[in-house]
Amino acid sequence: MFTFNELKKKAKGEQGVTSGTTNIALLCDTASQFLHLAIKGTGLCSNVSYKIWEADYNQIDHEVFNIDSNLNSSPHDYIIVLRSSEHLLNAFYKTELSARSSFADSQIEYLQSLLNQITSKCKSKIILNTYFELNDAVFGNYSTKVKSSFLYQVRLLNVALMKLAEENKNLYLLDMAAIVAHRGYTSSFDSKLYIGSDIAYNLDVLPTIAQNIHSIIQSINGQFKKCLILDLDNTMWGGIIGDDGMQGIQIGDLGIGKAFTEWQRWIKELKQRGIILAVCSKNTEDIAKEPFENHPDMELRLDDISIFVANWENKVDNIRYIQSVLNIGFDSMVFLDDNPFEREMVKQGIPEITVPDLPEDPAEYLNYMRAQNLFETASFTEEDTERTKLYREEAKRTVFQKSFANEAEFLQSLYMKSEVAPFNTFTIPRAAQLTQRSNQFNLRTKRYTETQV
Repeated sequence: MFTFNELKKKAKGEQGVTSGTTNIALLCDTASQFLHLAIKGTGLCSNVSYKIWEADYNQIDHEVFNIDSNLNSSPHDYIIVLRSSEHLLNAFYKTELSARSSFADSQIEYLQSLLNQITSKCKSKIILNTYFELNDAVFGNYSTKVKSSFLYQVRLLNVALMKLAEENKNLYLLDMAAIVAHRGYTSSFDSKLYIGSDIAYNLDVLPTIAQNIHSIIQSINGQFKKCLILDLDNTMWGGIIGDDGMQGIQIGDLGIGKAFTEWQRWIKELKQRGIILAVCSKNTEDIAKEPFENHPDMELRLDDISIFVANWENKVDNIRYIQSVLNIGFDSMVFLDDNPFEREMVKQGIPEITVPDLPEDPAEYLNYMRAQNLFETASFTEEDTERTKLYREEAKRTVFQKSFANEAEFLQSLYMKSEVAPFNTFTIPRAAQLTQRSNQFNLRTKRYTETQV
């Protein structure tokens, strides 16, 4: 991830962007000029141009509720409203003691009014933030049993925010609570910056916040990761299956094997969420498949893998083959390999693909990948859970097709049937998702939300 100074430099030297411009309105209750630069720079690092209108300091209410405000005078694709836990705490302290037990309720009513006002004026997507759990230590740990404590109310507010987002299709949440929880409060907040300039976050955490905002916007726009390609030896298990044999590889509940087991569990959760899993390994295929078929401690099985490629060809060519079968863009693929040489080969050969630099210690794989947050999504349907099966069938069809002299004979052999029906409440979410996830038949590559459909 880039540093703030790198993003700042990128933002101030904007050039070379070939994609369209996304218009963003940024409204914060604290100073936001540095976050503005971080978001703009993050976009440019991905060849995305963000045109950002930044509201004056702490003018959220004025811009939203004043019909003649700058916010209401021009259209924006996204309206980002960020409120800090520090300002929230000050509002809590100004609340009468008798009303503190309902502080979260009053805050959610206020946010609902913001949302209603914005949606009544425009069709912008809206991004609000959750609040990190700032414990003011007035009650200590006992605050978890006192409804009128700030910590208790913040937790209630975050749950209410998630319900609000679930009910509003155009509302998305930047999970600030999770970002700060991962990094720690002391490394996310700079008291000198806050007191001197009312800047809510440490400069070092701004790239993470900006990257999360960028990921949310790009996923809504249909640009997100769809496929995870896996190396095997020392990536999915400890050791080399061809040398150590199935009994010699490290996996299970003991020692470093525990790290690989929990790593596989997380990857399987991605698959169940709809991420396509593929294997790309320098191995003899039968030997490489043996753990998936017979090892009692393997979390991943062959049924979890859409395409299994194990041979002694170079990985760049094998990944190109995987891409040709899946028929998705390289920019929607992630490749995991423990070997720095193999990673560099793939980076050089296929610049569009994302290749994380896994830590040397497998025990750090999981925490590292969680922090990368590469698999942001803006939708989820039941059909996502069936994606592995669908792509495995597609891979079989691709191989099957090679046995036919021409495409017409192959298509005839599939005995396909089409069903035409109007939209209904069950198919609208899938229709919207297809405009976001697929380029096939989407001749203008226009992306639509459920509300727009």
